[in-house]
Amino acid sequence: MTTLTLMEVSEMRVKLKNLEKQIASGELSLFDRCEVEDEILELKEQLGDFERGVREESSECINCSG
Repeated sequence: MTTLTLMEVSEMRVKLKNLEKQIASGELSLFDRCEVEDEILELKEQLGDFERGVREESSECINCSG
């Protein structure tokens, strides 16, 4: 994991809030909503708010979007 500056974290959080507003608006198509949700998960992962995990016994991803 790379170290982010305070400015980068702030910009990422603003982008995250804007993406969450897009989802809440209900104006996105299903495909667009999936794309935005993937971007949200990626941002949350970079910010340390979300962690994709793999189960030891099956290599199945617990929190993967795909």
